[in-house]
This record gives sequence, structure tokens and C-alpha cells, in this order.
Amino acid sequence: MKKLSFLMISVLAVASACNRGTEQSVVGNLTIYEDFQSQIVENRTIRVWTPEDYDPSVKYDVIYMHDGQNLFDASLTWNHQEWGVDEVISGLIKNGEIRPCIVVGIDNTSLRYEEYYPSEICDDVPEGVLPEDFKPLGDEYLRFVVEEVKPWVDSLYSTIGDPAHTFVMGSSCGGLISSYALCRYPDVFGGAGCLSTHSSLENPYSKVDQKPAAEAYLEYLKVNLPADSDHLLYMDCGDCWIDTAYKESQAAINDMIATLDWNPDNYMYRFFPGQSHSENDWRSRLDIPVRFLLGQK
Repeated sequence: MKKLSFLMISVLAVASACNRGTEQSVVGNLTIYEDFQSQIVENRTIRVWTPEDYDPSVKYDVIYMHDGQNLFDASLTWNHQEWGVDEVISGLIKNGEIRPCIVVGIDNTSLRYEEYYPSEICDDVPEGVLPEDFKPLGDEYLRFVVEEVKPWVDSLYSTIGDPAHTFVMGSSCGGLISSYALCRYPDVFGGAGCLSTHSSLENPYSKVDQKPAAEAYLEYLKVNLPADSDHLLYMDCGDCWIDTAYKESQAAINDMIATLDWNPDNYMYRFFPGQSHSENDWRSRLDIPVRFLLGQK
């Protein structure tokens, strides 16, 4: 606890906040913390969204989302698309379909692939599948989220903080690291939303047979997914562009989970024919995993 307190205090001292510019309209409130300092990984921007009627006297669920710069502002993304997180979640809260929540968007860095790659799986992936001299940083990234970002968020915002009200979500490799987070920290995250999950672990530049990589990921999930039914896992994919590579590996995951001692209501898989690997498509179905994870009970 002493180490955790030191980390939290040091982050609080150096994180600088600035309000979002007026060039983009936001439903609710978005505060941007630039150059968030870390003792574990590279510094980066953290974006915290709260509902329009955010009340510090009320306790909120929290969703931690990867690729933070892609969530709210299309002008920041390479393809000028965004998830529309503020619009989608605001609508669900307003309609009473989910519990009120806060969203913490964690920006990626130039080490995105390394940080979103599950460290414990790397040793079981055949040589040549991953880039030469590849070093996974998934364990370090999750430590950053759990040991630095979450305590800081819980200290600044009115959060519930327990696993039943704390979730992690991402797409592509962000979906991969989200499923890994559920396995590594089941006492922190009560559910994971994994959209267009990079379940094949495919390296498009490799000519080596990459099925063993997908098999290593499958076996890791089989052994390490929380055994109890207090956790929720959502996965999906489309059938266009990059998502075409996930059909076989995702089917194997679905079959494997069906053999586990899980309540069927705690795992949801959805297939979206005609949808691709893009923020626009993830935005179009974001309501489904959010409703699954935070639906009123």
C-alpha cells in the first residue's frame, strides 16, 4: 500500500489538465490530461469523460478504454473516424439502459503493438511470427493502468472502484489486451469488451505459419479466464478487411468458452457481416457491449 500511495501522489503532482477545445462538440464533459507521467511506461495523454449531469455525490462505474485519441475526436485519428463514445454512452444513460459511468480513454503511443500484446503468450509464439527483436510490453502496460491510472482516477472522481463496476474495452489489439487484462487482473476488472479482437495474433508481414500464435492465445484464455461467473466477456468481429483474419481463431475461442464452467449469460459473441475494421463500424455497435457490461440489473 505504501508503494501504491507514492505512485498515486507522484502522478497527481505532475498530471496537467486542460479543457477540451471548442472546435469539437462533446455530449457530456471531457477533460484532457496531457503528458500523464508514468514510472512504468511512456508518458501519454489521458482523456476522462463524465456524463453531462455528473454529480460528485453519486458513485459511478468506470470503463477504461484503449486508443484514447480515437474515442471522441475524429480530427485526431489517421482515418478521420471516431468511436463516438460520448454520444453513444450518453444516449444509453439517458434512456436508462445502463448504469451511469465514467470513461477513461488512455492514448496509445508509438509502442502500441508492443503494449497491447500479452506478454505471457509471447514465449509460446513460434519464431518469425512476430517482428524481429519484438518485446511485448503488455504486462507493463496493464501495470500502468492498474497501479497508476486507476488509483489516480479513483482519487479524483466519484467512482465505485470494485470489479463489479470496473471494465476494460478496446478493439483489434486493444481487444486482445482487454481480454488479457480480465485474465491478469480479475480482482480489478469485472468485465471486458473486445471488439474485432486480434485473436489470430497475425503479423501480416510474416510468411511463417501463424496458427500456433492463435493457438497459444486460445490456450492462455482456456487456462486463465476467471473460473467464476462474476465476470463478463464480450467479443465480436466483422467479415471485411482485417476482420477476415479472425474468423477461424474467434470460432475456436467461442467453442472453447462453451466448454468452461461459465454461465452462458456472462459471455456474449456477436458477428457483424459486412462490417470492417474501423472506428465507424465499432461506433455503430458500441451500444451492444456497453449495454452487456453495464446494463441495469
